[in-house]
Amino acid sequence: MVWLIAVLGLLLIVGIAVVAVARVSVELEGTIAPALLEVDDAVEVVAEALPYEVSAVVSHDDVQTVVGWVLEFFEELGMSSTYGEELGGDWVDGERAVADEIGAVDYAVARSVETDSGLDAIHVTVIVDALVSYLRDIGAVGDEVR
Repeated sequence: MVWLIAVLGLLLIVGIAVVAVARVSVELEGTIAPALLEVDDAVEVVAEALPYEVSAVVSHDDVQTVVGWVLEFFEELGMSSTYGEELGGDWVDGERAVADEIGAVDYAVARSVETDSGLDAIHVTVIVDALVSYLRDIGAVGDEVR
């Protein structure tokens, strides 16, 4: 008789645990996981991902400059925050913030021309493309919205 009560108690505990985990999983399914971007790591990964034709012409400082411009673009859209700060604000209203890669390229190329950096538009485009690939890999940006 004691064994029967112990088995029923164990089944009850396991059942409650399964229901609790399922409920939390459903709640977390719609949330966006925060991604932490270390700029120095991003510059290293992007610089290593560049094709030889581009990496032979641009320096790490150039890559860091372009990465900074793209981060400025995201900041202007309200899509970035400092560590520990809540992302977005009242303007988001439960919607996800959206930016396209072409907008980031346009912004970075415009900044390149504006600052007279001497970077070619194609080089800037390749750097931004490598950065967006890195941001996808770390989960900071998602796929295209359809």
